[in-house]
Amino acid sequence: MILKPWAARGCTALFSNLSCSSLLASLLFSLSGEVLAQTTTASTGQPADRLAQFDIQMLKHRGIDPGVAQYFAAAPRFGSGNRRVDLWVNGNARGQVEARFDDQGQLCFNRALLDQGALQIPKAQWQKNPGQSPDIQAICYDFAGAYPQTEVELLPNSQQVRLVVSQDALRPVAEDRGVYQGGGSGGLINYELQTYTSKSGSYSSNYHSANTEIGFNLGDWIVRSRQSFTANDNGNDFQTLYTYGQTTFVDQARTLQVGEINISDSVLSGVPITGLQLMPEAALQGSSQGGATVNGIAQTQARVEVRQAGALIYNTVVPAGPFSLSDIRPLNSNTDLEVRVIEADGQEQRFTVAAASLVRTSLSTPGASFSVGKLRTFDSYQGVKPLIATASDGWLLGSSNKISAGAMLADNDYQAAALELDSVLSPATALTLRTVVSRAPRVKGTGTQASASLSTRVSEKISLSVNTTHQNRDYRDLLDTTNRHADYDPSGLSREQYGVSATWSDPLLGSFNSNYSTSRSFAGHATDYLSASWSKSFTHFNLNASVEKTSRNLNRNSQPRRTRKDQPQTAMYLSLSVPLGGGRSTRTYANKRSDRTRYGASFNDSSFERFNYNVAVEREVEDASQQLSANASLLTPYAQTSFGASRSDTSNSFNARASGAMVLHGQGLTLSPYQVQDSFAIASVGDVPGIKLQTPSGPVWTDSAGRAVVASLNPYRSTGVQVETKGLPRNIDIQNGHQMLSASRGSVHQMDFEVLKSRRVLLHITDSNGGVPAKGASVLDANGGFITSVIDDGQVYLNNLEHAGPLRIQHSDDQYCQLSFEVPDEQDLESYFETLNANCAADAESLMAVNGSTR
Repeated sequence: MILKPWAARGCTALFSNLSCSSLLASLLFSLSGEVLAQTTTASTGQPADRLAQFDIQMLKHRGIDPGVAQYFAAAPRFGSGNRRVDLWVNGNARGQVEARFDDQGQLCFNRALLDQGALQIPKAQWQKNPGQSPDIQAICYDFAGAYPQTEVELLPNSQQVRLVVSQDALRPVAEDRGVYQGGGSGGLINYELQTYTSKSGSYSSNYHSANTEIGFNLGDWIVRSRQSFTANDNGNDFQTLYTYGQTTFVDQARTLQVGEINISDSVLSGVPITGLQLMPEAALQGSSQGGATVNGIAQTQARVEVRQAGALIYNTVVPAGPFSLSDIRPLNSNTDLEVRVIEADGQEQRFTVAAASLVRTSLSTPGASFSVGKLRTFDSYQGVKPLIATASDGWLLGSSNKISAGAMLADNDYQAAALELDSVLSPATALTLRTVVSRAPRVKGTGTQASASLSTRVSEKISLSVNTTHQNRDYRDLLDTTNRHADYDPSGLSREQYGVSATWSDPLLGSFNSNYSTSRSFAGHATDYLSASWSKSFTHFNLNASVEKTSRNLNRNSQPRRTRKDQPQTAMYLSLSVPLGGGRSTRTYANKRSDRTRYGASFNDSSFERFNYNVAVEREVEDASQQLSANASLLTPYAQTSFGASRSDTSNSFNARASGAMVLHGQGLTLSPYQVQDSFAIASVGDVPGIKLQTPSGPVWTDSAGRAVVASLNPYRSTGVQVETKGLPRNIDIQNGHQMLSASRGSVHQMDFEVLKSRRVLLHITDSNGGVPAKGASVLDANGGFITSVIDDGQVYLNNLEHAGPLRIQHSDDQYCQLSFEVPDEQDLESYFETLNANCAADAESLMAVNGSTR
């Protein structure tokens, strides 16, 4: 059997279905004790002079054609020419590279390979072909000769090249920024559409929103524009949150942004401007920035809006009960988040997530940042738009401390300077201290703001974090100085904020989680928020209990009359869920907020891969009303969708949501169920539709053209994409179902998974007298090349009939017969192989029938 990748895979399938294991056993036991020579010497990378030796007489004795031996003698190797392979150096993935192999399948160490692997360039004396070509990429180096400890492992079946080299063969870290695959172009539209309607008695509400991001990538440049449109009973609102262009200078590890941007200064970030900034590239520095998390309790199926500095940055619909919205990307880390929960009957609750509690970068990226531009505002009352310039830098103090300093100047005479210390006190404890001094003559303010946050893991069971922010009466933020009104009243400013959160997990008692935050203004107004939850899993059920309390405007002297929303509100939630197995569960719950109590039951089914739903019934105690609700979500190859509806004696509501992306590229238009990020790729699996791939964003499926969008590639890191081979049609083979890619930020890539379409057949062969060929007889092609061997009972397995020409069987040194058989026009795709009857005639004019016709 020919040692080709497709043939090897076919033989594996054959062994599991046929009694041909004797062929494998014969080959294994016919080896003369041990392999006498290895075709590749790891230490030198040079081919050996000898091949593996076989016992020819033993092969003949077992009825196996000795000609088979030559196909098993050579070690695994690539064919000559260029091959795109995954490169690994000392166990670390270095992405893909276009590798070159000579006629013996040996690897060429050219400049492209050396750069991709961050390997030293050997001296000229180690060039294998000096002066043969002016192209520097055509020069191959004897790398193993220059660095004798080099080991080369070639894995053609997985399209990998693995190198192990000595430390002196690696480039110094200061010189190795990595070699990343850039370039490419493509346009995109990210979208999130949502509609929500509700009616309760005479009250009705309609809300519709469309959040879009339009842009393109070209030559490692990123251009993006994000818009937010909302329409409700009070009118329409359209905002452009940003429009900017961006590129990264890899050698300097710096990113340039131009347009409508948010300042990313390490200590004075978050101010929206129209201008430009140069900042460290976090992905090249190893830092990470997380999103914010918002927790709360909804009394009914409700809509949640999260705003920052007047801009709507997140909105969604949540079911009744506790909710946790994670990975919300704030515009900055210095401005509070305002959260609104709008219930189905129009009631509204609001609370604030303090800026001090937002996730910050741990040991944030060192390096200088610069920005200049004109202030950009979202609220109409902020009429002054000064010109702003900022600068900052950061320095690492040892391995666990970093200090950052920055300054801001504006042409409305505003000035600010900040100093921040990030410190890792222990592997489980991190501390951040920050102070800002501001001067704003136009509003008669010169003051300071100080903040601190501490997070620690007290033990394996207990984690604790605290944060606080204080400022004096004369401290001003830049936005405080842009009010249209000449007389600025600071009494509404926050004087101090405190936040505490704690978690405790115990196998016997369950898990506890609590959060408390408070804010006090200079006028004496206060906002407090307290939440606590407990959960415990038992053998056959799970329990969960939550409580939440909010209060506002506690200064009764200045606020003698309160509105309903200013009254203290307390919510409690208790639920019991029972897993039913297979992704199904039931839940009963009780919910109380202030003077309203509800209880109900629900059934949830997430047993399907791309579809889940739940139905619920609920009863309100006070007015004895009953509500039915249903929600469903569906992940399609083109979008993520969800729908929900509820109906009660007094109200009803409906909501729908769809999100995804449309990507325009060189091969056409492809839809994605996930929003596309800075770097992305188009994966192609031949022209086969419906093939599942695993990507960093989640599973995707190929469209009718065999293409799918890999919506997110980790910039300057290895990203893997895997084809789910279990779902492939029976006539499809993938040469390499896994690919790794190291993409630069802003690049667009094409990831082609080579598809081999085959028609496998098992022939039952008889001659004109009804006999069968001898076991082990060779099956040859028209040129006399070995294809496979006859196995038990005159059976011959062909892995790919489409590529098989006229075949014949060699009975002895000078006796042959020609194979002929009829092939159905329609292929049976439900079976791994088709079983056909064949005749082997000594007449030289008898030829094999292919696709229903006999030649």
